[in-house]
Amino acid sequence: MKIVKCRDCDKEFETNPNARYPRRYCDSCSLERKEAYEKIDEIKFEDCDDE
Repeated sequence: MKIVKCRDCDKEFETNPNARYPRRYCDSCSLERKEAYEKIDEIKFEDCDDE
């Protein structure tokens, strides 16, 4: 096992270095990102920022 820092919260977690897709986020951040991605179709055009 290899210890890696999460890219969102900088918390250290263990990951398998021989995995096909290396993990970048801890379990809690991965869950938050997954839930946000599942709700991406609910976002309306008016809710987006104009910059």
